[in-house]
Amino acid sequence: MKNKRITKTFFVIIAISLLLSGCNTEAPAKVSSDKLKVYVSFYPIYFAADQIGKDKIELYSVIPNGSEPHDYEPSIREIANVENGDIFIFNGVGMEPWAEKLSDNLARKEVQTLNLSEYVDLIKLEDEDHNHKDHDHGLYDPHIWLDPINMNKIAYQIMIEFSELDKPNESFYKKSYEEFSEKLLELDLSFRSGLENLSEKDILVSHQAFGYLTKRYGLEQIAVTGITPHEEPSPGAIAKLLDIIEEEKFEYIFLESLASPKVVELLAREGNLQVLELNPISGLTKEQQEKKEDYFSLMMKNLENLKKALVR
Repeated sequence: MKNKRITKTFFVIIAISLLLSGCNTEAPAKVSSDKLKVYVSFYPIYFAADQIGKDKIELYSVIPNGSEPHDYEPSIREIANVENGDIFIFNGVGMEPWAEKLSDNLARKEVQTLNLSEYVDLIKLEDEDHNHKDHDHGLYDPHIWLDPINMNKIAYQIMIEFSELDKPNESFYKKSYEEFSEKLLELDLSFRSGLENLSEKDILVSHQAFGYLTKRYGLEQIAVTGITPHEEPSPGAIAKLLDIIEEEKFEYIFLESLASPKVVELLAREGNLQVLELNPISGLTKEQQEKKEDYFSLMMKNLENLKKALVR
């Protein structure tokens, strides 16, 4: 009888343990680790935070790779996970409207927040006629990470925040930043040297995402759509673009991996254009993840395609 009671107690303990472990499939609670628990909104911030924190942090992205950040709405569970973190880092400037609202609530829960757009020089959006249905993305271009110098500023601020929240690892974060910064400055140099002898300055792009990249390296973007890649240009806007293509004698049009190719393919067909990829690097496709692509490799591919289109 005693053995039966012990056996029954043992199975109850096992059942409770399994139940508790089953509830912990999401990000662990604040008390589960001594590591800094970091939440970010989407990929380029994840990449920068990972380069600084490495194995000293637990790092989570709210927006999964393959999703379009402009349109993503996190679930209640995802928001609850962020509330269990130590710091939430987001882009700002209307890129993730939910994140800016969430940051106000996190302050009351003693979760540090970092709005990266406050630490770079922002570019105002051009007021172009694309028949936009949605003007809720603010007055500034949110694609701040496409300028390597901005990415360096982003990384520096992340290093500062990590160091303040995790003093014992301050020197580690500083060293990681210095290594990452050196790579970013090398990337900037590659763009400067690669694009210094241009026969053309204008690029035709699928959406207005490349203002920081083009400004840094003396280029001009002509965008098919506005700040979000899923906007539909009006027939009049398409006709105007076809006129520009003919007048400027464009040979290439740039498409991005997470955008719908429909309008770009129409312009390419009607304007006799070749299609090249110019990646805004707001997320990684499944194929890019399988190939172990990252911010640096995709930026270098962007450079090669820009050289193909612009350098004669």
